[in-house]
Amino acid sequence: MEKSLFQFVWRYSRTQQIILFLITLLSFPILYYTLELPKLIVNDAISGKNFPRSLLGAEWGQIDYLLLLCFSFLGLVVINNAVKYVLNVYRGLVGERMLRRLRYDLYKRVLLFRLPRFRKMSSGEIIPMITSEVEPLGGFIGDAVALPAFQGGQLLVYLVFIFVQDPLLGVAAITFYPVQGYIIPKLQKRVNMLNKERVRNVRRISDRIGESVQGITEIHANDTAQWHLAELTDRLHANFTIRFAVFRRKFMIKFINNFINQLTPFFFYSIGGYLVIKGDVSFGALVAVLAAYKDLAGPWKELLGYYQNQADVRIKYEAIVENFDIPDLYPDTRISTEPTEDLLSAMAGQMKLDHVTYVGDSAGQELSAITLSIDPGETVALVGGDGSGRTELAAMLAGLLSPKSGRLTVGGKNLEEMPESVIGQKVAYIGPSPQIFSGTIRSNLRYSIRNRPISTPEALDDLADRMREAELTGNTPYVIEAIWENYQAAGVATPEELDTRAVELLNHVGLGDDIYQMGLRSRFPENLDEKTQNAILMARNKLFDDVQANRNLSSKIAFWIRDAFNPTATLAENLLFATSADRHTEVGMLSENDHVRAFLNQSGCRKLFVEIGIAVADAIIELFSDIDGDSAILESLDLMTATELVEYRNLVAKAHSQGAEALERWETRRFIALAFRLSPARHRLGVLSDERAAQIVSLREAFRRSLSEEDRKDFAFFDRDAVHPYFSISENLVFGLPRADRRGSQEAVARLVSDISEEVGLTAYIMQAGLDFDVGVMGSVLSVGQRRKIALVRALLKQPTILIADDLLQGTSEDQVTHALVEQAMANKTVIWGVNRPDLAPNCDKLHIMQSGRIVQSGAPQDILETV
Repeated sequence: MEKSLFQFVWRYSRTQQIILFLITLLSFPILYYTLELPKLIVNDAISGKNFPRSLLGAEWGQIDYLLLLCFSFLGLVVINNAVKYVLNVYRGLVGERMLRRLRYDLYKRVLLFRLPRFRKMSSGEIIPMITSEVEPLGGFIGDAVALPAFQGGQLLVYLVFIFVQDPLLGVAAITFYPVQGYIIPKLQKRVNMLNKERVRNVRRISDRIGESVQGITEIHANDTAQWHLAELTDRLHANFTIRFAVFRRKFMIKFINNFINQLTPFFFYSIGGYLVIKGDVSFGALVAVLAAYKDLAGPWKELLGYYQNQADVRIKYEAIVENFDIPDLYPDTRISTEPTEDLLSAMAGQMKLDHVTYVGDSAGQELSAITLSIDPGETVALVGGDGSGRTELAAMLAGLLSPKSGRLTVGGKNLEEMPESVIGQKVAYIGPSPQIFSGTIRSNLRYSIRNRPISTPEALDDLADRMREAELTGNTPYVIEAIWENYQAAGVATPEELDTRAVELLNHVGLGDDIYQMGLRSRFPENLDEKTQNAILMARNKLFDDVQANRNLSSKIAFWIRDAFNPTATLAENLLFATSADRHTEVGMLSENDHVRAFLNQSGCRKLFVEIGIAVADAIIELFSDIDGDSAILESLDLMTATELVEYRNLVAKAHSQGAEALERWETRRFIALAFRLSPARHRLGVLSDERAAQIVSLREAFRRSLSEEDRKDFAFFDRDAVHPYFSISENLVFGLPRADRRGSQEAVARLVSDISEEVGLTAYIMQAGLDFDVGVMGSVLSVGQRRKIALVRALLKQPTILIADDLLQGTSEDQVTHALVEQAMANKTVIWGVNRPDLAPNCDKLHIMQSGRIVQSGAPQDILETV
């Protein structure tokens, strides 16, 4: 990585900077004549004599001559601005390209960091460096050569013009530049130091915020929020102090510049006026000099700003280099080298460690003179507890840690020199905390076979542009829209076969039921095919008929029936017989919908819902009159919060004392929102009579008729003969809700859905839908066990030659299933288990017992187990 910013600029944008410089040179003659022409207009056209004059082969009267010069001036102004426009656009283009290149390089270097590096740098430090800290560099890089050349050249043109008019005026114009040139660097140097300190402090703030986000569970569990706030306050105070010191110096620089800029005209007026009166300088020349000096301030100000900006971005660049230009970086070839048959076949050979040592950052992270060999197809176990070196050795065998000394070979090849394209294809590693990426389960499973794109999406309209820009900025030529899944590596031919294989493995590891339940909770895609729609509707009708024929089941489900009240649904759903087309609209918020509000007013049922809302609020207030307002029971009702309880208490008091008619519009809407959330069967507040329920049902059709065809698009109506787009698959199959007031309803409905799905052949589709389940940020919605199982399936999908699983076997009943699956999938291949106890790794060919970074015993399992 280039040590200085200008080295980086020159290396990667030399040609573009030269082009910018040439464009800059083109602008100077134009600028000079934009200064010269006003003088000619005043002295020659306005005050001149001896007209008409011969010019360009024609005779020009005074007015015509004046207009010729004025239009010539206007033409030069247009050309000058056009040159500036081209210059600015090109500068921006160059800057953005270089910024893209820099960010790409930094990210690439992160991928080349060795694992121990991430124990010293957190994502909270790395992310702002690649995103926000380099942002100003892009703007500066475009200006790196062009701006000082352009502004400096303009400054020179103005000074030359002034000196040409009168040397004395020229001296007056530059008198204070040496003063500025001495004082400002002094102040700027201190500003630079403060900026460097500020960058480091902001980075520490980012780091602490990142830690707080990741450790939010611990913060809540230990009530340490105030401690973290105090710590952040301290950091923010330090940042405030630094920034205030920077402001004082920056504004002092500005004060000095402004004062000197205002002082110079004093000399022009006094000296220039004297020379005009004496007749040594023409009035037009003085006017032109004053105009030139006015424009002179612009370039000078820009140059000073450039100097300050350059100092600022230089500090940022140096701070970035400190963190990314590190000596122990993997070579670039580690991730860029393509696999060769020779290297790939070597991975099927013997693994051999010869006096390998490793030293981590703390105790228990070292390996001492490890010597062992693992034959192809052998199953071995590294046995040891925390601090034994087992985890470090497993990671080293996976090519994730580098030996400090000694040699680790596979098939006679040094593993340290193997490219990731070879290790990644042939070695599967499952660590103690497998990483799950944001996205779907399917994308996480396919992650292991996305080594290189296997096709280029030629249909992309801007593919050529993207490829060209990637080349100009040193980015990878691969496009993310390509097909990346190497089906051949997984032993399948199509995406469908890959999904089938993934489902088989998920079933083997005991995750099939979870995936199935995730599928049931999934929604249908917008482009759901007709065959599946028909299957859903057929299953729905069959389920309905079966339930109707079974009295026990019929009491457990509340179906959506057009002319019947659904006691488990909310009053809003019962009234509208629909949900909002906006998935993010909560039921209570429907009271704010314009169409709903208009219907409530036009139909006269607004009063009904206000009365229900008051009754609901009354009941809750009475229930919680003797209970603490933040009771968990109140929260579980999901009708109002503890804070809202206080608000509703005041509203109810007003309604009772002054009557509901005295309530303001916003107050009535609060009660309607409360009524809309009410589910009679779930909340059991006894505030809804049969008459009111029937009245609500009778309003359904009226609401639908009140909407135009266009307005109906804002709602998703319940239609027995159509798939509801915002229901889950399970809800679509049932087309109703488990009765909230019947025990065992949820379980009965789940069994019913499972049976009917199997019967109509929807199980496979639901499993496929489960693969589309979003796992949240870094798999946050999955349990630890689910993450490990997904990691195992992901590893097996790519059919590795060597499987290394550290701490996957936990001594639970699921270990046997895991063992059986691995034995089947890795038959005649190398398997390395990392376990805490010898008995956790049965059926191994050999055990290696580790203590304090050494192998203290090796042998067959039966021999080892007899000694422990």
